[in-house]
Amino acid sequence: MLLKDIIVWEMLAVEAWGLKNCTQKEEWFSNTVTAVVVPPYIDGAEIVKRAWKRYNMSLGLGLNKVAGKVFRIGHLGNLNELQLLGCLAGVEMILKDVGYPVKLGSGVAAASAYLQNNIPLIPSRI
Repeated sequence: MLLKDIIVWEMLAVEAWGLKNCTQKEEWFSNTVTAVVVPPYIDGAEIVKRAWKRYNMSLGLGLNKVAGKVFRIGHLGNLNELQLLGCLAGVEMILKDVGYPVKLGSGVAAASAYLQNNIPLIPSRI
């Protein structure tokens, strides 16, 4: 999986949740981390804490001016599509836990649909 491709389908998931990327312009989107803006009634730090304590999942805090306003999903290292889909499913459960009205499976479905239509066969396995 190319890191630049992650941006496309991860943003489809974020949009399906009704949330937005903290980065304002698409040309500034990062291929290593996505900062997701949460509504004012939700503390981004609580999402990160819940991820760790309930689901054994590591998400990043918002720092400085965006502390409490975002959470970060990292996508670095040896990571494949199915691993990141699992992460998106975990984020959906956490959002539900903290009171955000997400439809479970919505972001995973959006990302999966994109992936199924865009992932080529692995060249070394053809």
